[in-house]
Amino acid sequence: MTSLFDVGKSAIQAYRQSLAVTGQNIANINTDGYVRREADLKEVTASQGGITSIANQSGLGVRVADIRRSFDELLTSRKLSASANYEQSDSFLRQVEKLEDLLLPGESDLGSQIGNFFRSLNDVAAAPSDLAPRAVAIESGNSLAEAFNSTAVRLEQLKKATLDRTAEAVASLNTLTRELASVNDKILSASQSGRSPNSLLDLRDKLIDEISKLADITPSYTDRGVANVTIGASGVGPSLISGDKSTNVGFIERYDKIGGLQIILNPLASKTPTSQLSAGKIAGLSEAYGSIRGVIDQVN
Repeated sequence: MTSLFDVGKSAIQAYRQSLAVTGQNIANINTDGYVRREADLKEVTASQGGITSIANQSGLGVRVADIRRSFDELLTSRKLSASANYEQSDSFLRQVEKLEDLLLPGESDLGSQIGNFFRSLNDVAAAPSDLAPRAVAIESGNSLAEAFNSTAVRLEQLKKATLDRTAEAVASLNTLTRELASVNDKILSASQSGRSPNSLLDLRDKLIDEISKLADITPSYTDRGVANVTIGASGVGPSLISGDKSTNVGFIERYDKIGGLQIILNPLASKTPTSQLSAGKIAGLSEAYGSIRGVIDQVN
């Protein structure tokens, strides 16, 4: 017969561990990347009985079967998509605002300088024998040339700054993907040895969140918790992370009518182009670069 004291003891131990999990959640409420845990309680079943014995239906108490993370793959996927779209718009807007500052009407913008130059030419045409309008027209022409040169230099500086920011974002993406591949390897080792990889899963999700800010991705998870990541929101894009292997990303400048930057995979080897990367900070910077290139062509 099962002792009531044994059942009570199992209950105290199980709920003490549950309270410890709750305390851990409270203690880490402000910890970046921490995901709430829940204690999964299961009944400790009694014997099943046999030919000459009757099964004990009263049970042997309760135990903590597992400590699970509160993880919802669907909500996580939506969050990653929203994050990528926001970062794309934000990075594009920041660069376009700088472009607008160069081109908005003012006292010394190109539009004003061109207007002043042609007005001075009209004054010369109205009084061709007068030297004063000619001097003013020459001065206006010099000012217009300086405005063109100054605008061109500043636009080239903005284009270079955009390229530098894109290179930094791509370098960050490659660093994060290598780290996630390493975490995948640790998760697999922990699950094989029977250890709880909850802290590694938190780190996994944090890395995926940081990657989604740079590029739109679609993660999928194995039953061991390993995250495989593809580029793009379709889920069938090129592989970025597969188990403990990661693919490097790079970019090249496009000189066709579309302009912008072309994202490539394996920049030191196959240089495979991909059009799947359509959101995230890198995509926003690529679009901004194309806009800046278009304005430079128009100024020229």
